[in-house]
Amino acid sequence: MNKKFLKRQTDAHSWLGLIISGLLFVVFFAGAISLFRTQLTQWSMQPHFELSQGQRLPLSQIMAIAIKDQPFEPSEHLTLRSPEPHMPYYLAYVDIEHQAGEADMVAFYIDPVTGQKVAKIGDFFFADFIYKLHLDLNLPGGEYVVGLVTLGFFFALVSGILIYVRKLLSSFFKYRTEQGSRSKLLDLHNMVGVMSLPLTLMYAITGLIFNLVIIYQIAFAVVLYQGDQQALLDDAGYKAISPTWQSEPWQAPSIDVLHQQVSEKYGAEPWVARIHNYGDASAVVQFIGATPHSLTDKYDIAYRLQDNRILYVKDQAKPNTLVTGLYVMSTLHFGNYGGFDLRFIYFFLALGVCALIVTGNLLWLDKRSRQRVYSATNLTVATNLTLWSTGGLVFATAVALVSERILPITLINRADYMVDSFIVSWVLSGGLILIGQNKKRCLAWLLQGAAGLLLAVVAIDWLIFYDQLVQLWRQGVTTVIAIEIGLVVVALILLVSGKQLRLTGEKVPVQHSTGLAPSVTVS
Repeated sequence: MNKKFLKRQTDAHSWLGLIISGLLFVVFFAGAISLFRTQLTQWSMQPHFELSQGQRLPLSQIMAIAIKDQPFEPSEHLTLRSPEPHMPYYLAYVDIEHQAGEADMVAFYIDPVTGQKVAKIGDFFFADFIYKLHLDLNLPGGEYVVGLVTLGFFFALVSGILIYVRKLLSSFFKYRTEQGSRSKLLDLHNMVGVMSLPLTLMYAITGLIFNLVIIYQIAFAVVLYQGDQQALLDDAGYKAISPTWQSEPWQAPSIDVLHQQVSEKYGAEPWVARIHNYGDASAVVQFIGATPHSLTDKYDIAYRLQDNRILYVKDQAKPNTLVTGLYVMSTLHFGNYGGFDLRFIYFFLALGVCALIVTGNLLWLDKRSRQRVYSATNLTVATNLTLWSTGGLVFATAVALVSERILPITLINRADYMVDSFIVSWVLSGGLILIGQNKKRCLAWLLQGAAGLLLAVVAIDWLIFYDQLVQLWRQGVTTVIAIEIGLVVVALILLVSGKQLRLTGEKVPVQHSTGLAPSVTVS
């Protein structure tokens, strides 16, 4: 590769990385937290409720409890998500009668032992909110925005590989501590980029497929299937269940027997049990799950309850390449195949990518500030955007976490207040960055403020829920305390980072002739 080609690749890599950096940081930061989505949900809600011990109620009884006192629409369906180690409750999704423009479903947690409806799913929304931020930025059509950002990220990865490929082996662990700040940043950027490359490539490819799959689907339906989208879905293995309502009551449905048979056949309880036309003779029950300790073996089986006849089955004996491929990519993307330890590795690698984004932006700012002719406005905008999408996001997340813990569970629209606290704190952090003269100190304040809030959350937990936490520990439920330990560790990291930034921010940097804030210079 000649120098001209490398220069073009470097320019493309730098500009593309800068353009997508803000949203990309949001996606990766929220994705790192979302790896522990279930654990965070249990941390949010478990101290408020006593954990029941004993024999679980039959699935059919849980279904009856789910629709009790609800305006259930039986011609639609009822869905139950089974309890799991870090979420010991059924998640029930009940389709209800509604007018146009009204909610068409209610969702809540059900205690599998007592059958009590514990809380609405939306009441403890922090983990789901962060997950939605990762998926679609909580914006209408946001999945396409994330898809385009992921596409840009993929091209940035490819250009980065082309730029660094000749030094891949010789400079893999090169870090010039005795050199200036730019050399240190460049070495850190390259080292983190190489070490996280398998993860980032996997995320880029799977993220592209998940977020832009509708575009591929339309193209295939138009070009290959001549507009017959149903034929495309049939070949892809997606089977629609739409039994005809018979207006005749069912007779002794064998839901529990079928549930037990499926669990024994595949070696694990199904993740999901969904029933269509509940209470009618035409009712169909569907079970979805996966074989334990397998990366590919997912199953989906449906029975007609009138005679227990299998309507269709999709499993390892009758695989579909597309369905299996998407399941494998989903499992890889969310780290669901290797247990808790693997998610910690994913978490730190995802944070490494966040560091990759920040160091890349700092390198761009440093390079532009060294040029004889440069735009002070561009540098200021890029600096503020970098700080707002990093420190501002971290601070807003900590505020939302505090809101999740201190807001009363009886508060109407509790989730909305938590989301509002996130938005307001993120906007205010942007204001602080805009008016601050020393940007490094602003970032230090945001990081140390976030650390203080995280430590406050842990303190609030033990002040309010001491007895509950001790009881949960005695019952073998360690998730809540494990999350608290994680919050303390993250808080300590943020405190150290903020202290280092404050120390470097106190140094007097070189002023530029444009009158740009001193903070643009990378010390």
